[in-house]
Amino acid sequence: MNAPATAANQSPLEAALHEVHATLSDLLVAADEQYAAVAAHDRDWIERVTRRQERLSARLARAERQRIAALGGQTLAEAIAASPAQGSERLESLRKGINAAVIELKTRQATTAGLLEKSIELSRRTLEFLQRLVTSPAPVYGARGHISSQRSALVDSRA
Repeated sequence: MNAPATAANQSPLEAALHEVHATLSDLLVAADEQYAAVAAHDRDWIERVTRRQERLSARLARAERQRIAALGGQTLAEAIAASPAQGSERLESLRKGINAAVIELKTRQATTAGLLEKSIELSRRTLEFLQRLVTSPAPVYGARGHISSQRSALVDSRA
């Protein structure tokens, strides 16, 4: 990425794009932390990370409002094309960085969602197994209408 312009010669659009990029970078760090918290099954940690992500999402929304205001109805591509050469290069570099960060953030969120789904499925299966252990089985009738006993080789050592 090109060296950022100083605040004095930085356009409002460039400042907004820097804020979007910085916030996305912080969201990437939080996404990694969220994955670690989910993998650790630490509910308190997950809640702390979620609150942090909510604050970062609000910050991103503010930066996006600044970006939209700075565009003044133009598309980002039009604004970059209309910028002086050096400013155009910085804006394009920021655009590429933001695009890469958004793609990476989506990937990390999908990975965490997959881990959560696996965790939920494992919990569901464990619960079903435990329910089968503690509930009496439904009666099974034999050919003569008698109830035949069912024994579990896993639970009943007499089987």
